[in-house]
Amino acid sequence: MKYTFEQLRIHFIEHTVSRVSRDSNAADLVIASLLNELQDELTGEEREEAKQRVQFLSSEAEKLLRSRIPHDIVSPNVGVELWGYEQIEPLSPAIYIHHHQPTQTDFDLQFQLPEGEVWAWNVVYTLTGPYFGVQNSQDGEPATRFSDLGPINFFLQTVEVLKGFAGFDLLGDLSVDNLDGFTLEFDECQTMYEALQRQGDQIGAALSQLIQGEENYQHAQELVDLWAKPLASGMKQGIAQFKRGKTIGLSK
Repeated sequence: MKYTFEQLRIHFIEHTVSRVSRDSNAADLVIASLLNELQDELTGEEREEAKQRVQFLSSEAEKLLRSRIPHDIVSPNVGVELWGYEQIEPLSPAIYIHHHQPTQTDFDLQFQLPEGEVWAWNVVYTLTGPYFGVQNSQDGEPATRFSDLGPINFFLQTVEVLKGFAGFDLLGDLSVDNLDGFTLEFDECQTMYEALQRQGDQIGAALSQLIQGEENYQHAQELVDLWAKPLASGMKQGIAQFKRGKTIGLSK
């Protein structure tokens, strides 16, 4: 099978971005190249800021890659994630977005931020505009939940099974082509969540037919739970949204 130059270009960029994002030595090479151009030295504070900006650029590039990769060359092992955001609100220019990596203080404060400030990972881009959701609920529990629903081919098989149950007709024409823009409003999240609660045993039995190996029913029930958690967040005046995850080493 002959590859296209576009395929080669995309995979080259994908692996380059991945290396810079996950390999500190690669990030150092980027900064070294910058220093060579400037023909000057950076202070310790400036070097740390540059590293943080490299991480930010890598994150932004990864987001663009996920949305730009042509659908006809998607790997069957690309994972699909379902994200649930609680208390979604429109994103205004007055809101400050934190792109930096969290510090120990942020962990200690359970990622709570002052009013008017949000974490970058809580910003959601939909067809109707950008929104943001809360990070932690009032009791300190995570308000944003996401689940890895498996490789894309397995995910699509799961969707076909689910659409056979009442409440899941809301998945409609969900496919590879519209996956990245497919959003479930809070009332749709509630309908699907309640359907999982009512029909969990039957849905688990149906999904178990897709899973090979021993204890397939138990694994199917775990899959039901994976769907339920983001939907539970999304139904609280929020949304749930499907995303392409990272390539995973599973094949089902």
